[in-house]
Amino acid sequence: MASLSGLTADEAKAFHSLYMSSFLGFLVVSAVAHFLIWQWQPWF
Repeated sequence: MASLSGLTADEAKAFHSLYMSSFLGFLVVSAVAHFLIWQWQPWF
């Protein structure tokens, strides 16, 4: 069965794994940045 993306199941799993780890890394960096800015100048 052909997928819409053209990826095999193994390729899709590898892509998903890389995507999720990149997203979690971005989430951590943004949370730390928000915390540091809030420590410097609270907005509430």
